[in-house]
Amino acid sequence: MNYQIADAKTRYFTDKQHYLNFLDAWKKAAQRSASKGDDRGCLTGAHMMMHALLRGKDVRSAFKPITRKSKLENGAIINHGMYWACCDLVWQKHSPDKFLASFNGMIDKEVLLKLIEDMPNIPAIYSNYGRGCLIAEAMMDNRKQPKELWKIIEEIDNE
Repeated sequence: MNYQIADAKTRYFTDKQHYLNFLDAWKKAAQRSASKGDDRGCLTGAHMMMHALLRGKDVRSAFKPITRKSKLENGAIINHGMYWACCDLVWQKHSPDKFLASFNGMIDKEVLLKLIEDMPNIPAIYSNYGRGCLIAEAMMDNRKQPKELWKIIEEIDNE
């Protein structure tokens, strides 16, 4: 499954400088987000997903599968963070101004709406029931790195 937009840099940015300005605005937003007591620049999972997609990166690089046994036993899905970030990003089309405020105009509403339209479908892969148990056990037993975990998920999914 494709979890990226390959030509994102040319599709959403007018030129190289526009892209570089976005990266600079992202860096400043991330610094504000890291500082305590400043919630106006707080970055969320939806921001992380948007950042990965706008850079043409695979969104799985921004999210780690859930491997904590207690979370999986209590019904968390393995790609919980990525799935809910996707849902949240889609929801931002209803109130894009607040969502994009951290980027000082480097990303406008039209770009966000186009990105939401073009973004890959990210389904809730598994819960702790059924085949999700096989994946969770493989992840916990093997202590694989995140990229290897996604391969395990796709292999079991394709069986």
